[in-house]
Amino acid sequence: MLSVHLLLNDETRDLLSAERIARIKKGAILVNTARGAIVDEAAMIAALRSGHLRHAALDVFATEPLPAGHALTTLPNVTLSAHSAFRTPEASNKLLRMALDIAGALV
Repeated sequence: MLSVHLLLNDETRDLLSAERIARIKKGAILVNTARGAIVDEAAMIAALRSGHLRHAALDVFATEPLPAGHALTTLPNVTLSAHSAFRTPEASNKLLRMALDIAGALV
């Protein structure tokens, strides 16, 4: 399994290129909860179709929201979520506390 947890910047854009995906062990599972542009989406789709990647679990995509009929929505070996992996009770509480602090500073 390869799980992606990187910030998107000039160095990480398309970091998982076709060449790098080809070097991943055949049958691996790819999990991306970071940013869609870190993975070469076309290369990942080709690897999923060929069976080189056994499965992909994706919370992020190159284009969000995914367009209707996008290849990722048609592949049986892909699990998609709605860019919500950060939504934990702790993260939600932190966001709420930060918003309240900002609102309190404005009063």
